[in-house]
Amino acid sequence: MTIEEHSEPLISPEHALAEQVEHMEPLAIGDQRLERKIGWVQGAMVNMSYIIGAGIFVGPALTLQLVGSGGMNLIIWTIGAFVAFSGTFTFMELGTMLPRSGGELGYLEYCYRRPKYLLAYLFTMWSLMNRSSGVASQGIVFGGYMNYAIFGSKYKSNQAERYWALLSATLLCLVNIFSTRASMNMMSLLTIVKLSVLSLIAMIGILIIIKVIPSDVDASLNLSFYATTTSVGPYASALYYVMNSYSGWHNLNFILDEVKDPIRSLPKSSAAAIVTTATLYILTNMAYLAALPLDVMKNSEFIVAAAFFTRSLGENFASTILPLCIGLSAFGCGAAINFSAGRVIMEVSRQGLLPYGHIFGKVNTQLKTPVNAYVLQYVLSILFIFGPPPGAVYQFVVAFAAYPVYVCINKYTLSIIILRKREPNNNRPIVAPLVCVYTFLFFTLYALVFVFIPVDNKYYPYWLPYITAILSMVACTGFWYYQIVIRNTPAKSYNESIRNQGQAAIEQEIFGGYASVPTEEETP
Repeated sequence: MTIEEHSEPLISPEHALAEQVEHMEPLAIGDQRLERKIGWVQGAMVNMSYIIGAGIFVGPALTLQLVGSGGMNLIIWTIGAFVAFSGTFTFMELGTMLPRSGGELGYLEYCYRRPKYLLAYLFTMWSLMNRSSGVASQGIVFGGYMNYAIFGSKYKSNQAERYWALLSATLLCLVNIFSTRASMNMMSLLTIVKLSVLSLIAMIGILIIIKVIPSDVDASLNLSFYATTTSVGPYASALYYVMNSYSGWHNLNFILDEVKDPIRSLPKSSAAAIVTTATLYILTNMAYLAALPLDVMKNSEFIVAAAFFTRSLGENFASTILPLCIGLSAFGCGAAINFSAGRVIMEVSRQGLLPYGHIFGKVNTQLKTPVNAYVLQYVLSILFIFGPPPGAVYQFVVAFAAYPVYVCINKYTLSIIILRKREPNNNRPIVAPLVCVYTFLFFTLYALVFVFIPVDNKYYPYWLPYITAILSMVACTGFWYYQIVIRNTPAKSYNESIRNQGQAAIEQEIFGGYASVPTEEETP
């Protein structure tokens, strides 16, 4: 059965495209446009720079503590890879159907038009928190590894880590303000460092497993299911940490206005990024388990990779070079988050979803960057660096930021199903397989419910970050009513003032030659 057989009759592709573009936000015009400089390879780097951060160096120890056995730890990370792949496919469909910067913002606004801008507004508030907390959490881990490299493995200082994070956020803000080209080159270079470190870990792990490198660790026991956790609750928390490590597969969707030929480039960039990182993640987890006793790995916390290299290559490499590489990895992830965060702030400001949108939505005509948006992003990052309780900054920030993520993910994944029924004639260059859509939808429901199963936490009540996130979203609903319903700021926004010109640019510049209606036979 084709899409059109269970809905209204087909209309001409040209008419369908015109209606589709009518409900999209316009492209900026004149000196407020950002140039299309990003090719698909660099686009893959943008995604991988976000995906590969502190998570793969921190997460395996945290998830092993929760699930108990090495075999189950590998399964959890493999499940994460499949879910991330499913998420990538959903974003390919939405991103090629609605190829504008802003990512989820545009998808939620396009699908859920009543109440006016409600979900888009809540996404805006979540994005401000999530991306700022992301820069903060990656900065904290960056600081932890810098402390390890400079002062040794026994040195622990939450305050010092926060100051490192402050330095990280400051440098990222300045680079993004003064040069887009420098930002892109920095992300690409740091991504190469990350891929090199993970490849080295994976290679050593393989050599240990095939006994080329001697090891006193019983790899078969470590890779077994001995001592697997039998209660349900820890698995939800474990998946949170895993998916936090895979998150970022959709980073390019937030900056599509700067991508060359976005409809062709987005699928190639996204697929290359998720396949590469998922493969390296699973091999890295195997390497940890092959080289480290389970107790050492469980207790290594933020230095699991350092413990790995200490046992495999010696103390000197593990205590100096590796921590610097991992610290740079976290810094690079923060760089990718910060780069797209400024662009998102600019986009939501232009739609009138932020107060003082005429300020934060403006591109500096001399520097050709959204300077004011990055200043706002910087201030919010500082609040997250110094705001969470000491002793569990990383865990609290990840959990707090993740919960609203899954609320939004649930809604825009559901939007694929809604839009296929409501608007079957839309231009869809990529059609995600339904198995991927439903897998991702099921996972979001699971993630929203099962975090409330009790889990021991010595720093704060297990439910605190999730309840805090929910209350934050409820509070944002009040702000939405005042700004959107009472003040009606979208009607006075930049996008409204250039709507006709900007929508014509979308149809001519982006969709030229792509007006086609996919059928089931064209579905991958």
